[in-house]
Amino acid sequence: MNKIRFAANKETNFVFHMLSVAKCGYDNAYGSHFRKNYPAEDLAVIKENEQLITVCGGEHCGFLHGLLVGSPACAKGSAKDYYAELIRMSENEEEVPEGYKEYTGIVRRISAVMIKHYDDYVENIWENEEKKIKKYIPQVLRFFEESHFTEKAEELVGCNLLSEYFTAMLVTSVEKGAEAIDISMDQDVFGIVRDPLDAFYFIGHEFIIYLLMNALKEENAFRSFDTWSITEGLAEYYLKKIMGDTRFFNSQQKYVDFFEKCEKEASLSAAALYRKGLQMVTG
Repeated sequence: MNKIRFAANKETNFVFHMLSVAKCGYDNAYGSHFRKNYPAEDLAVIKENEQLITVCGGEHCGFLHGLLVGSPACAKGSAKDYYAELIRMSENEEEVPEGYKEYTGIVRRISAVMIKHYDDYVENIWENEEKKIKKYIPQVLRFFEESHFTEKAEELVGCNLLSEYFTAMLVTSVEKGAEAIDISMDQDVFGIVRDPLDAFYFIGHEFIIYLLMNALKEENAFRSFDTWSITEGLAEYYLKKIMGDTRFFNSQQKYVDFFEKCEKEASLSAAALYRKGLQMVTG
């Protein structure tokens, strides 16, 4: 059974739309097209807090990213209502966790901008963007369904997903910026500009990363950025075993070669291979 689902979600797309038009983590034609519709001072509120609310794979995760981007993008409810509740909570000191108290002003200002422009996005932009995503989904989905990719990946890695499904939350606004953004234990954000076959490889890689969250749960793999390249390399190693080749993450191919050599010596678990990768790096 294919365990990858695809979603065209309004809330997710709105959040990343606003980042794109503010040139916050994304600088692309999409953002340029819509930017003229927004007051510069509103976009500045988002842009000036770029480091706090953006991510860069394996390198950086802004302290407020989960609160102001990841959580509303999960689409558990209306993003507009979510930001309104953030403002309410930030105005009540007793409800603000200790580590966030110095950021309440930023949270209120960004939330106010998001609320201000939500209705216009829903009424005038979302319908067209949703059509693009819904046209794209079946082109990628068929690769996963015809190849039995997720079953093969679980068998090779030696474990199952920590959730029932992995959901690719597709958005139209993230070209030339961070993708494969894990916003929950079963949701990951991707753009739609790749060729469908390339998307199959890219999303497949990330599915394996989610499997490794289970397989390496006793290791330090997901506790620090320091060993992220090893984890990425291990995911590419398993991807190559399924697909016969790889297409992205070229800087991690040295790990793929290393793990393939290890495989010739003995059959090793994902955790054992990861530890060998650590030894390779540390000597």
